Amino acid sequence: MKLYSKILLALLIAAPLQFIKAQDKVGTTAAPFLSIGTFTRGTAMGGAFTAISDDENSLFWNPGGLAQVKKNIVSFSNTTYFVGTSYQDVSAAFYTGLQGTFGLRLMVLNYGDEGVTTIQAPEGTGERYSAMDLSINLTYSRYLTNQFSFGATAKYISQRIWNTSSNGFAVDLGVLYTSPFKNLRIGMSITNFGTDMQMFGDDLKQAHDIDPNINGNNDLLPAYMETSLWALPLNFRVGLAMDVFENSLNRLTVAVDAKHPSDNAEALDVGLEYAFKNMLFLRGGYRNLFIAEQMDGGVTAGFGLNYDLNSRNSIKIGYSFQYHKYLSHPQMWSLGISF
Repeated sequence: MKLYSKILLALLIAAPLQFIKAQDKVGTTAAPFLSIGTFTRGTAMGGAFTAISDDENSLFWNPGGLAQVKKNIVSFSNTTYFVGTSYQDVSAAFYTGLQGTFGLRLMVLNYGDEGVTTIQAPEGTGERYSAMDLSINLTYSRYLTNQFSFGATAKYISQRIWNTSSNGFAVDLGVLYTSPFKNLRIGMSITNFGTDMQMFGDDLKQAHDIDPNINGNNDLLPAYMETSLWALPLNFRVGLAMDVFENSLNRLTVAVDAKHPSDNAEALDVGLEYAFKNMLFLRGGYRNLFIAEQMDGGVTAGFGLNYDLNSRNSIKIGYSFQYHKYLSHPQMWSLGISF
């Protein structure tokens, strides 16, 4: 319990100190794709998943909950995102008994390709360029007591546009406490605590005249444009979840998350999940409550189907829909196999 107290205290003290630096600073961090919710269950519940985190969804929402996974799981999800972009997520969780649970996650955001245009060739040069974001995560989680678990994630981050790229590293930390009263759960996580990122590459190379006032000097000296360092989108979440109704056939879970990101205002995510025979799941929620200018928030919904092949192996399918005020509504499908 001493270690439990120390972890909680460290999270409670360290996170607010980071967030004091900036608030409501939309678009001022590197790698904003790290804040995009993945996995259909969590996104369908409006992102209110920090205190639930009992499956592979934990790899994104709260690594402290991955210890609840008692099977091996492999899952894949595909999301149709804004203006022709899409992202894919491949995840795996491996249960090792008393040693805890390990997780591996790969997330790729693909922007597609576009034609290259210049001042001299505004209709295009015939070349094409592409852009892509990438995150590779390794997670470890285990129980410290029968009711308290913790987890940590190490992640490699990459952003690339044509011949320019940036790389970084970050960690996520999470804890989860489960009480016997109506399965009340309290979760806490801090994500994307890591290095600043800076773009480098041949596309930043320019011909430069050191002194344009001198005639006859070399006015085509190769030089590189200097880019700034940008911090990662740090996010601190505290969540509550409770099974408000449960019997042999039905269960209704309600969850709420309070989040404090470094690049946006504080907000609440709320969600619920209805389960029938632990086979059919109906989910709904609302993202970013109490943000005055609602740019990226609103109603979410989805469903899930679990089919047990035998006592240990199962297949699950999930779908989620997220309302967006100005752009298209992201839709996600997922497929998972437990063994």
